[in-house]
Amino acid sequence: MKKILFILFCYINLVAQQNPFDANQFMLAEAYEQQGNYAKAIEIIEQLYSKDTQNPNYFNKLVNLYITLKNYNAAISLLESRIKMYPQDPNNFGQLGSVYYMMGDYKKAKEVWEIPLSKANRNSINFRVIANYAIERRAFETAIEILNRGKKESEDPTLYAFDLGELYSLTMQYENATKEYCELLKKNPGLYSTVEAKIFSFINKPEALKPTIKVVSEYQSQDVSFKLLLAKLMVENKEFDKAFELYVDVDKARNSGGQLLLDYANFLLNEENFQLAKDVFEYVIKNFPESKLIANAKLGLTKTLESIVLQEFRKNNPEWKTFYSSTYLSEEKTRKILSAYKEVADLYKHSEIAIEARYRSALILFYVNNKPEKAIEQLNEIVNLYPTSTYFPKALIELGNIYLQTGQVEIAKEKYLTAQNSNRVFEDDRNIASLQLSKILASEGNFNSAIEALKKVTLNTKNDLTNDALEFSLILNTAKNDSSNLVKFCKAEIFTEQKNFTTAKNLYEEITLNPQAFVLHLICKLRSAEMEMALNNYPEALKKLGAIVDEEEKNIYSDKALYLTAKIYEYGIVDFSKAIDSYQKLLARFPKSIYLDEARERIQHLIEKMKEGKTDV
Repeated sequence: MKKILFILFCYINLVAQQNPFDANQFMLAEAYEQQGNYAKAIEIIEQLYSKDTQNPNYFNKLVNLYITLKNYNAAISLLESRIKMYPQDPNNFGQLGSVYYMMGDYKKAKEVWEIPLSKANRNSINFRVIANYAIERRAFETAIEILNRGKKESEDPTLYAFDLGELYSLTMQYENATKEYCELLKKNPGLYSTVEAKIFSFINKPEALKPTIKVVSEYQSQDVSFKLLLAKLMVENKEFDKAFELYVDVDKARNSGGQLLLDYANFLLNEENFQLAKDVFEYVIKNFPESKLIANAKLGLTKTLESIVLQEFRKNNPEWKTFYSSTYLSEEKTRKILSAYKEVADLYKHSEIAIEARYRSALILFYVNNKPEKAIEQLNEIVNLYPTSTYFPKALIELGNIYLQTGQVEIAKEKYLTAQNSNRVFEDDRNIASLQLSKILASEGNFNSAIEALKKVTLNTKNDLTNDALEFSLILNTAKNDSSNLVKFCKAEIFTEQKNFTTAKNLYEEITLNPQAFVLHLICKLRSAEMEMALNNYPEALKKLGAIVDEEEKNIYSDKALYLTAKIYEYGIVDFSKAIDSYQKLLARFPKSIYLDEARERIQHLIEKMKEGKTDV
């Protein structure tokens, strides 16, 4: 290291002492080099170097120019003369070996690289310097061999672990890479985060995860850090039960009080592994009864129970449709969940956890049980008692949704407006309120206010609602001169939201039959077909969708119409052959459609179903 610092010091001094004429000549040579006039650049640098052979700037530039022109003999001669001047500098041997390697003389390259490694007065840095030159030439196995020798002779073998780990993973020797990182972690547990990041940088590569797990499992008795690492690898390998066992051990060893397990339970909940999430939440509640985490654990457990019930709810409802009438669950099915939420709300009164419990209870009561009055009661309690809660605007939005769907439009508008203007509202919630408010305003003929409300949503291009807002804004801006038909369309949209599909369908069809409403024809044709789907009139829906598909580029919804056609055949009529045919037509006729990825996935899924002889979706 001292030698390198000395060389760097000399370099800085040489540059500082360079006279202005030589500096200008050097810059001129670089200009010629950039223009591709290498011969002229070499001529200038050779002159400069002959005047000052000590200058590393001239030397390095000249070597690089010779190599660029593949004048390897000149480069070799220059490097050999340099070695005589600085026999202790491993970089000269590294460069010389690289030149031989580029010439294809691999044996000679290795012989040259060996010189600074075989001398009695070498230091451990030489191994890393020469290995780097081998790496530059992609001689990875040679670099690995050199680094391993350096590690054996070094007083601190860990200096080589990261380099070897990178090389092993680069050459797909994942077991060896993991061993290097594990040995490093064994000697220094404080490097856990770095080691984890290094290992996780390659475990998603083919054939990497299993050997990595094998090696880490052999080290798990060394330190609790290895158990934590192994648990995370088990998660990657979808062995969630084994990960749970390991997390229990880690939590105990670190005296974490269940925090690690609570985090894992929430992860499982997000991954929709509801049964194991339930087990982990219950474990936390049982084993840490006095912990501050219990409130979160109980809420998490109830969310998990809710998710299990919602799976049944979704199975009973055709979520493949754009719009549909819900089949609700009885209160008997949700009583256990609602009781659990009530227990949380009563135990932790006035806390955010209690408020969230009330909020989620209201969602179940309205969307799953179809009990709007009971849901309104829960939401009003949040609005009236907790104006500073983050659930205050959320409760207002849900009140707006309930009042809108039950036909109380004026009250719904008031709730959305209050939510939109709340000081506690998050951007996503404000966008939902703004979009819903704009629909009501437009149905009343107040187009300018509706467009103004939509601007707040369309400004955020990363928001999920942006596409809906942009589409609705485009309709309002292009059709507002035909106010009577636009109001009719917006009222139909409200009827659609209220699940009054027959009334909505009649309004959409009226618009499609009106020649003056040509701007709204395309969207209304699609909506009319979607209403037929919602009403389970599949033959009529297919007929209307087919007409849209036939319009091709004349109708911007043609690809969606073909996508919905495939959905009807797959889920509604359950004719897998026709569904596959429709998906394949979508791929062929609309190569830029947003539905392509799903179409490919569904084709593969249905083909496998047919091979298995299954006829159910």
